[in-house]
Amino acid sequence: MKGIRLKNLLLRLLPEWCVLIVLFAITLLLAEIIHAPLRMPSTGVFLFIGLTYLMPFLLMSIWILLPWPFLIYRGEFKDATKRVLQQISYLFCFGMVMMLHFHIKLWAPLINPISYDPVYETIDRTCFFWMDPLIAWRGHWQIDWVNHLYFYLFLFMFVCSFIVHYLQGPGRFARVFLSSLLVQAFGAIAYLVAPAVGPFIYREGANTHVTSVEHNLLQIHQQLVAGGSKWLENHTDNNLAAGLAAMPSLHIAASSVFLYYAIKYSPWLAWIYWPCFAWFLFESMASGWHYGIDLIFGLVLSGTCIFLANAWMKAHEDACSGTADK
Repeated sequence: MKGIRLKNLLLRLLPEWCVLIVLFAITLLLAEIIHAPLRMPSTGVFLFIGLTYLMPFLLMSIWILLPWPFLIYRGEFKDATKRVLQQISYLFCFGMVMMLHFHIKLWAPLINPISYDPVYETIDRTCFFWMDPLIAWRGHWQIDWVNHLYFYLFLFMFVCSFIVHYLQGPGRFARVFLSSLLVQAFGAIAYLVAPAVGPFIYREGANTHVTSVEHNLLQIHQQLVAGGSKWLENHTDNNLAAGLAAMPSLHIAASSVFLYYAIKYSPWLAWIYWPCFAWFLFESMASGWHYGIDLIFGLVLSGTCIFLANAWMKAHEDACSGTADK
């Protein structure tokens, strides 16, 4: 009986805070092992993280606050306040998970210095050679907005998914949010299992903008490997989001989460997402960011996170409603 009560008590804990606490403990352990410092990001990196990953929560908070005077008039002040505080909690948890995620990603070559790039490159040449003509064709389209489309579409899916599912109800939003949070948390750990830098070290990507970014990140990666934890002490804040890790592809993992829930909850949105997702699959390889196998494991990661998030949220909701006690 006590075991059941303890289980229900644990299930009532907010899942996002559980994920944050566990990832924080893992990050502290890794920091101790390699003598790496935890640093707050520089202003530029902080704005990058904020504008990319925290924008949906800021927009949703503004959406809730806009009718504030009307809600006070109708006596719904407490409900609106509760929803704003919930968004602040979501924002804090996601922001902190991303900060820890970027720390682990940056530390990856010091935690596991083995590179699996030769293995993944061999797999690409054996299994994905048929993409070479398509990648060559892509190389002829060096248009600025096309070269930035990968990032723009990902940001669109990220913001749109959170807002649309939030408007559909807290239960649906919680599942999308937790799945996305798990992708970022598990993804950071997955980077350490069989790390790789990316195929651009073997061949020039078909996106000139991304190629320049890749070579800048490669220079930082090489400095980190050469300087070790000493380099981290002096450069972490300015380079927190500069870690190179190709395996698995978290852009594919995150976008497939958004696509899955769009299919499940908003089929009209899925029709918009399918072309975006197809572009991610193609451009991630064409630009030299990812090997083909990175995409496969990105899909495996997203499927795992979706399954866990759905099961966890159902158990959490049952525990909070008292259903689990019956």
